[in-house]
Amino acid sequence: MPKENKGHQGGPPACQGPTCDWVHRKGSGDCVDGTGGCVPPPLLEAYESSFHDKNLQEATKKINRILARIPEDAKGRQLSFCETNMGLVLGWVKHGGKVGSGPVVTRRDEDAKVIKALKLKVKEAKKR
Repeated sequence: MPKENKGHQGGPPACQGPTCDWVHRKGSGDCVDGTGGCVPPPLLEAYESSFHDKNLQEATKKINRILARIPEDAKGRQLSFCETNMGLVLGWVKHGGKVGSGPVVTRRDEDAKVIKALKLKVKEAKKR
């Protein structure tokens, strides 16, 4: 059974689970109410099954231990997995922000725009 993670992810986010989406504006990120794509760690642990075997159980535990050791962000942001068409990226975001006005980049933008905004190391953007 998963243990409570008392690492850097403290405090309740304004958006949770499938309603939390990320936006990137002027070099910073926010997780806002939306349609998904912004998920704070830890990874969920599962009992052993054909879906989640011993190898995946051990990998999940190791990843969660690594994530829990990341120090809190001095700017008060939270670590989140941000979904793109090309995969997940780990980033610091403020939860509960507003989309607001002005230019933003979201996971629904063209891959090239997301790559540039998030400074992703992607040689060739491929849709999943």
